[in-house]
Amino acid sequence: MNIQNIVSVVSSHKGSNLKATWEKSLKTRKGITSNITKRTAIVVRGGVDYDNIGLVQEKRENGELPSENAGLPWGQWVNFPYHIEHKGTDYARFYPASGIKFAPQVQYFLDGVETDKATIQPLCLASEFPVRDEEPLCFTIKAENVVSLG
Repeated sequence: MNIQNIVSVVSSHKGSNLKATWEKSLKTRKGITSNITKRTAIVVRGGVDYDNIGLVQEKRENGELPSENAGLPWGQWVNFPYHIEHKGTDYARFYPASGIKFAPQVQYFLDGVETDKATIQPLCLASEFPVRDEEPLCFTIKAENVVSLG
């Protein structure tokens, strides 16, 4: 999808839960020539102000986050709170779904053939498989990687 389509869908459903699917190529270890991709399907919200999210406010109050928003760590807002641009690339900002727990559905593909994580993990850089203790507060996704939204 392009960023205009994403902004259109999100702005017409501002703050609502939407199913999103995105796909990206994974960085591989030296010498690996296979094309490895990861597809993620998850329920997200868009069009939300980060500072108004209850969990963010709670983390600011208890000191887990700075008391004031320090701004984006990279890039700049083109159309707040939907669209970030960085070095000529468009990104969409999404947030975890509200009111439901929906574990991401993740699929891995090796040269277009679906396979399991255990098969592709040794072929990819460790940074492609970060260990997270908690759900991220937001997702900043390259617009070109968004496959579907709605």
